[in-house]
Amino acid sequence: MSVAHAWIEEHLGVKSRDIPFSFAYDGSRFAGLLPDWRTTADREELDAGRVRHLLTWRDAKTELVVVCEATEYTAFDAVEWITYLRNEGDVDTPIIEDFRPIDMVVGGGGSDGFRVYHSRGSDSKVNDYELLCERVSKGSPLGLHSHGVKTCMEGPSGSPSVEYMPFFNVDVGGAGVIAAFGWSGPWVGEFSCEDEGVLQMRVVMDRIHLVLRPGEEIRGGRNLALFWEGDRIDAHNEWRRLLLEYYSPRPGGEPFAGLLASTVWGAWMHCDDHVAEAEWWAENDLPLECYWVDAGWGGDIDKSWVNQQSDRVPNRRLFPNGMHPLADVVHDLGMKFLLWLVPESLDPEVEIGLEHPEWLGEPFSDTAYGDNVFYWLDHGDPEVNAFMIDYFSGVAREHGVDIFRQDGTPTWPVEEGPDREGINQIRCVEGCYAFWDGLLERNPNLMIDNCATGGRRLDLETIRRSVMLWRSDCQASMKFDPITSQTFTYGLAHWMPLYGAVAPLMQMGAYAMRSAYAPAMMAGWPGKPADYKAGLDVDMLRRYMEEYLSVRECFFGDFYPLTLCNLGQDEWMAWQFDRPDKGMGIVQAFRRPECVDESVHYAIRGLEAEVRYTVTDVDADESWQATGRDLMEEGVGITLSNRPDAALLVYRR
Repeated sequence: MSVAHAWIEEHLGVKSRDIPFSFAYDGSRFAGLLPDWRTTADREELDAGRVRHLLTWRDAKTELVVVCEATEYTAFDAVEWITYLRNEGDVDTPIIEDFRPIDMVVGGGGSDGFRVYHSRGSDSKVNDYELLCERVSKGSPLGLHSHGVKTCMEGPSGSPSVEYMPFFNVDVGGAGVIAAFGWSGPWVGEFSCEDEGVLQMRVVMDRIHLVLRPGEEIRGGRNLALFWEGDRIDAHNEWRRLLLEYYSPRPGGEPFAGLLASTVWGAWMHCDDHVAEAEWWAENDLPLECYWVDAGWGGDIDKSWVNQQSDRVPNRRLFPNGMHPLADVVHDLGMKFLLWLVPESLDPEVEIGLEHPEWLGEPFSDTAYGDNVFYWLDHGDPEVNAFMIDYFSGVAREHGVDIFRQDGTPTWPVEEGPDREGINQIRCVEGCYAFWDGLLERNPNLMIDNCATGGRRLDLETIRRSVMLWRSDCQASMKFDPITSQTFTYGLAHWMPLYGAVAPLMQMGAYAMRSAYAPAMMAGWPGKPADYKAGLDVDMLRRYMEEYLSVRECFFGDFYPLTLCNLGQDEWMAWQFDRPDKGMGIVQAFRRPECVDESVHYAIRGLEAEVRYTVTDVDADESWQATGRDLMEEGVGITLSNRPDAALLVYRR
């Protein structure tokens, strides 16, 4: 019997009392009420790899019904669960509060406690996504959270991956559990040892204190736990495979296979110049796959930032015939067309805000945007959300959009009263999922780029529907240190297999370009491209683009860190991506600007011991052969005379 199946029987059975979620109901914890509630259970085999378990509790007194829907992944030793609360009575329920979608125990720890691995979120800082390891023991708890936009914006809002990401690995030493919390709003997590050798992991939906009215239903986060034994990095790779199979988007019904794009702001130039820019890549035999139009194409950016992001009518001065002349050329060149949008944004003077002033809601501001005053559409209003699905599906079709780049962060109305705190957040977040689902249903080939002001809305729910192409706004100037890209990849690759990275074209060379190799890569200009092409080495750019495409499939495989996560200018950083299904992989190593050591040695992982591999140093154009055992035990040596610099080794069976 798998650990996951045994865990379900213990924690999600009819007689279970130690269930993996909790909330307070009329002042009492839900688990303590279970003996007086009627419980039913159901089981259904969904397919060869999934079994659904449905557990229902009903309170005869108040008619509150609690449903936990769990999915067992039989090939991965993993369990997903999501909790629903529904009022089937005729009057309001008592207060529901302190809703913990994850409230589970991890045992097996020693006297020295547990190690909890996790990553920072995207706070527009150089250490975004940094992998952290913190020890938790009795009397020494660990608190994590993401309040996100709430920390800088006046108004009810929040993002799930700003201060920290909602992904965790509790390591008990040779075993543990990797867990993820799927809720695109603020959360608070606590890891504590109330008894020696036992860790309590709790994740709370922030600011929930409400009654449910008759017929109302709310849901908690979508949670996932993978139980592991053996090597921690092997467990992370099992996690990556699980997410690729069950928690990744499939535009057009096919798995996302990567993207190579250029990033250009819409406001930088006229449509004719955009067309010329798209054609420049093809004319120079540069294998670009996507032309990316970012902010400033709509409305009038000269009036205000709010105006341009709230008006999806193309700027007539820049795009006199709309976006289709550009999109048509891009498609004729065999590329995809990406367009930046902020669907929730309203301006009372233009478009949706002008046509529907009743939807404006309360204004709010953000110090990062100066004197701008924002109004936001509420996904939690069914009428508004239905309009948004219809309207933005039309926008995508009208403008020829293949990749719907969604920026911004949802904001919900102020709560209705002291006993309804959290209801608007829940409805808004639920509506966000319905919005994306509606877009994808009406546009099956559409891909959603989860921008969210640079990686601030990453959780189990959003990565199921989208890919994050832009990781952090700290790179927006295109003058950033490539160490940031290295740290981003190192931290993210532990938790999610799909993401993008940006290569600053004005730092052309192995160090900057290879730091941006990822499942998707963007070539970034610091301004209008024509102003920066005079000194650009196009042949070198072509060489790195072709090199990237030749190894891109490796980034969808297993990830092995070969150094610790570090931001030191005097360090090396290295990792390996391996495709056991294809018998190939890569090693990337980065010698940073102040590193005095020219040579390093790394043992490769995950190979077949008796198989011979051909290893190629791409820069030296030299190859040699070795058995998998030799490569795993003796490793490979790498020497870089220059600093900074980057090495790329490719190995194949």
